[in-house]
Amino acid sequence: MGLFDTVELFEGVHLPDYPDGVAPASDVAWQTKGIDRPAMETFRIMADGHLYKEEVHYERVPPEDRPYASREDVDEDDLLYGAGSRKRIHDGWTHRDSYQGRFRITHSFDAVESLVSYQVTFTHGQLEGFERAG
Repeated sequence: MGLFDTVELFEGVHLPDYPDGVAPASDVAWQTKGIDRPAMETFRIMADGHLYKEEVHYERVPPEDRPYASREDVDEDDLLYGAGSRKRIHDGWTHRDSYQGRFRITHSFDAVESLVSYQVTFTHGQLEGFERAG
């Protein structure tokens, strides 16, 4: 399992050989482990072929606002006490204008028996294309 990043494709991004009868590619949360070191971050590929990375910071959530910390059967030594202790705050998007490389995006659809994967290629910050991967 491990860490991965999410890739969002914006309306107008075309994937070749995209399966019939599944959600539009722009409605899918694609996963990758190949852009940077996977860290549960979010990237976007825009219709103009540019890559963006979401910038975030985290804020502490007081125990009374956490899902388990206020339960009588959970004390401060319990792992559940810390669940929900940090909230992710969106700070905007950074254009990865010099990104160069290849990475794979994948998604598992219920209607398709195998994992759907694409090899994505960027050169000097510009999308070169997608290739359906087996």
